[in-house]
Amino acid sequence: MSTVQLQRIVMSGMERGASSFSHISQQQASGKRIIKPSDDPLGTVKLMALQAEQANLKQFNTNIENARRHLSGAETYVTSISDQLGKLRDLTLEAGNGTLTSAGRKAIAQEMEAVKESLLASSNAKGSNGKYLFSGSEVETAPIAGPDPVTGNYTYVGDNSERKITIASGVKVVSNIDVEETFFDGGKDFFKDLDGYIEKLNTDSQVPADRKVMLAAIDSSADINLQLLTTIGTRLSEIIQTKDTNADISLYGKKLQLSLEQLDYGTASFELAQAELALKTTQMVYVKASKLSLFNVM
Repeated sequence: MSTVQLQRIVMSGMERGASSFSHISQQQASGKRIIKPSDDPLGTVKLMALQAEQANLKQFNTNIENARRHLSGAETYVTSISDQLGKLRDLTLEAGNGTLTSAGRKAIAQEMEAVKESLLASSNAKGSNGKYLFSGSEVETAPIAGPDPVTGNYTYVGDNSERKITIASGVKVVSNIDVEETFFDGGKDFFKDLDGYIEKLNTDSQVPADRKVMLAAIDSSADINLQLLTTIGTRLSEIIQTKDTNADISLYGKKLQLSLEQLDYGTASFELAQAELALKTTQMVYVKASKLSLFNVM
C-alpha cells in the first residue's frame, strides 16, 4: 500500500471520527438521542406518530373547552328558565284566589309580564363567545322573535340541526341546544298563550278554565325544559370524562416519547470518550503517515 493510499484511509477515518464525536456532542447538548432520522429510522417513525397524537389531543382539548363553555352557559340559562316557569306557575295559582280584587289580579298580571320578559331574555341569551345559545346551529340569530304586531304570534327562528364536535378519536358530542320544543311543541305558542292569560287578568275576565289551560301549558314547557337540562348535564358529564381520558392518553404518550428520544447520558459519555480516543489515535497515525511521506520525498 502506498503512502498516499494510507493517508487517504487515515483521513477518511479522521472524518468519521470527527463526525461521530460531533454527533455525540450534539446529543449531549440537546439531551436527545435522535438528532436526525437516520439515527433511528423506526424510532423516528414512532416519534412522529406520537407527536401527531399529541397535536390531535391538543385540538380535542380545545374542542372540549369550547363545548364545555357553551353547554355550561346553556345549563345556567336553562336552570333560570326552569325557575321562571316555576314562578309563572305560582302566580297562575295565586291568580285563582277567589278573594283577590281586580287590583290584585292586575298586580299579578304585571308581575307575570315581568317574568315573561325575563323568560324571553333567558331564551334569547348569548354565550361567552357572543353567539346565541338556543338557536340550534343558527347561532347568529335570536331564537325567539315576536310578538307579531298584527297576529301577536311568537316564532322560533332557529333550527334543529345538531353541531357535533370531535372531542376524542371516534368520539363526538352535540354542542348546541334549541328551545323550539320547550315553547312551540306541537304547534303551540307558549308566549302568545301567556300574553292572552295576562290580558284576561288585566281585564278581569279570567275564568277557572283559563287558569287550567295556562297551568297545563306551563307544566308542559317545564317538563320539556327539565329534559333539556338533563340532556345538557349528560353531555357535560361525557365531556369531563373524555377530557380525563385524553389527559391519561397524553401522559402515556409523552412518557413513550421521552423514552424514545431521551439520551442515556452514561452511555453517551462513554461513547464520547471512545470517539475522542479513536479520533486522537487516528490523528497520531496521520501525523506518522505524513512524516513517512516527507521522508520518502527526501
